[in-house]
Amino acid sequence: MLLAACAGVPVEPPRIERLSAEQLEARVPTPAAALPLEQVVALSKQGVAAAEIVERIKSSASRYRLSATQLVELAREGVALAVLDHLVAAERQRIFEELAADANQRDQACRERIAQEVQACRSQYMGPLLVPGPYPMFNCFPLGPGSPYWRCM
Repeated sequence: MLLAACAGVPVEPPRIERLSAEQLEARVPTPAAALPLEQVVALSKQGVAAAEIVERIKSSASRYRLSATQLVELAREGVALAVLDHLVAAERQRIFEELAADANQRDQACRERIAQEVQACRSQYMGPLLVPGPYPMFNCFPLGPGSPYWRCM
């Protein structure tokens, strides 16, 4: 009977669900520009240094998600390449930080769920061994491939 219990069908590891491009776009918040692009172009045409324009963008906490066409158009209108590089790099950095925060939040929830599973397992008791009385199950690791939380470890 003991061998029959061990000879069961192996449990399939859980599938990792990936985000589609549409789901990712829906999760990433829309950028907010306190300093409009028209004003960035106007500052460039006035001859303001690229470093000062970048500082104004940073101080206004403006966010831009620009397409390649928009970047080319801004370059044609005289916006310095250093400013364009900053616009792209800052938005990319914000997106990565938001996605990392989301992944960290999901990992933390997974770790908490693992701790709950282990605690629930350890709160169960085995039957009597040689000495009568309940014995707590101290070797509980419900984190094998059958557990949906095993990949968190």
